Amino acid sequence: MPVVHANGLDIHYRISGDSAETALLVNGVGDDLEGWAMQVDPLVAAGLRVITFDNRGVGRSSLPPGPYSSREMAADTKALAGALGLTAFHLVGVSLGGLIAQEYALAYPSDLRSVVLANTYARPDAYTRAAFDVWGQVAEAGGMPLMMRQQAPWVFTPAFYEAHPDQLATMLAEMERSSQPAWAFSAQIASLLTHDCADRLGSLYTPALVIAADDDIIIRLSLSHRLFEKLPRGAWAIVPGGHAAFVENPEPWNRAVIEFIDQHRAAVH
Repeated sequence: MPVVHANGLDIHYRISGDSAETALLVNGVGDDLEGWAMQVDPLVAAGLRVITFDNRGVGRSSLPPGPYSSREMAADTKALAGALGLTAFHLVGVSLGGLIAQEYALAYPSDLRSVVLANTYARPDAYTRAAFDVWGQVAEAGGMPLMMRQQAPWVFTPAFYEAHPDQLATMLAEMERSSQPAWAFSAQIASLLTHDCADRLGSLYTPALVIAADDDIIIRLSLSHRLFEKLPRGAWAIVPGGHAAFVENPEPWNRAVIEFIDQHRAAVH
């Protein structure tokens, strides 16, 4: 179990592939590094070394007292990158990971060739903040299995429920076995509630791709587009699916990421 001690934490990570070009992937709320199961092999096949890890509060990384912030978790990510000697890499974040990636790109721009901000926002609106706030309350009041069951209709689309009931049932069973304590899930939720980069994104000159899913009901396409509009070097992509489009319909999501990274590899500079 590879672990580095960095920023006062034990951070569990995994390296896949051996390319000179690296992509560091940052999870959404409640996900450990296994959440990237449908991304790792395609990205490695595209010629990338892929690094995944458990954020603070989940998986085999440390579970310090909360609440957490996106800026604090960006510092964790920087500490991991430093411990692994990463330079000139591509940063990919989904949902909460997209918030962390924004803070990383703003604080440590010289580290990055590109950044992908998927299914995420610069600042939550009242609707999205209320939804995430309830997730934290459900986790603490009802436990993580209940939290995962009530989360599913928010993140998977009606079409996925209809077309892939067996796959969905398997996913839900895995989600309900989460070992993350409810209080740690709630500590991560705090990052989603308090994040606000909206007034600083004009200084983010790293090439940035914003990915939105056309049926994402919790971080709606319009909310992600507000983020895109503030980026000096932003690109925009819409993929089919819901908030968990990278899981329920990974091929278009992966293709958007790979095509963007291909434009910003060392060989094309």
